[in-house]
Amino acid sequence: MRKWLPTAALLLTIFLLPARAGASCAVHQDLSDLNRASAGFLSYLDSGQGAYHVQQLGSWLSANPPAPLRQRMRAVGIQSAEGGTLKLMQQHTVLLQMLASQGRTAALESARHMGMFELQAAYGTLVEALPCDQFKEDGYGSKLVAINANDARQRQQIINAAIAWVSFLVLGGSVLYFLDRIGIRKIRRTKRYPCAVPCVLQAGGRTVQAHLVDLSRAGAKVRPDTPCQASGRVRLSFGGHTVDAQVRWKTADYIGVQFVQEFNFMQLHRLLEAFPMEDGGLREEVRLGL
Repeated sequence: MRKWLPTAALLLTIFLLPARAGASCAVHQDLSDLNRASAGFLSYLDSGQGAYHVQQLGSWLSANPPAPLRQRMRAVGIQSAEGGTLKLMQQHTVLLQMLASQGRTAALESARHMGMFELQAAYGTLVEALPCDQFKEDGYGSKLVAINANDARQRQQIINAAIAWVSFLVLGGSVLYFLDRIGIRKIRRTKRYPCAVPCVLQAGGRTVQAHLVDLSRAGAKVRPDTPCQASGRVRLSFGGHTVDAQVRWKTADYIGVQFVQEFNFMQLHRLLEAFPMEDGGLREEVRLGL
């Protein structure tokens, strides 16, 4: 069990790292959205085109209050953008109010007086330099989507790999268990027990006396007392049982047969207990409950 602890700790660490990277890139994405909304809004004030940028900027400011955004930025270690972000948000809040009350011309003059175009340009450069950024988009600043997508993909790959390994271990263990059980049952079914059980062999219309010299649940080795040309289906009577069997092999002295219906273990046990036998393995299996 102790050998699994370092591996489990490593897997847990790997699993958690992409989550932190994903959280960092989510903050970067929000800052990139602010950069684009800010540039679009100032472009509208200057040209009068693209009024939808006003609503875009207002929606972003409503969805990102300063205090929670500051905490998120500090949590992912990008305090360098905190001052510029909060200042840009405060100035845009004032400009949006002025636009609603005094019109676009007055808001444009105030934006120029406050140095908003220079502030937005500097903020765009700052956002583009953030470590999460991978590629730039023409227009209003950086697009911070690539790393976020890569992190999500890597995290999903790790999850898929973990699921695959667990499934492999469970399935492999199940297969080995069942193969082991099948092997044990096959050994039990085919294990031969030396014996000397008198029997009557009926084969090809003839009935001859014989002895079973070894016996298993699946078949027996028969020694006819007189020569017998047995083949195909035969019938054996011994120990109070009459069973049909199929001849599988024969020599000058012995015939190997397979029972059509197997003995259950207790029947075999009782039969061998009634006759002398050389192998004590059966009694040991019964004692162990096999």
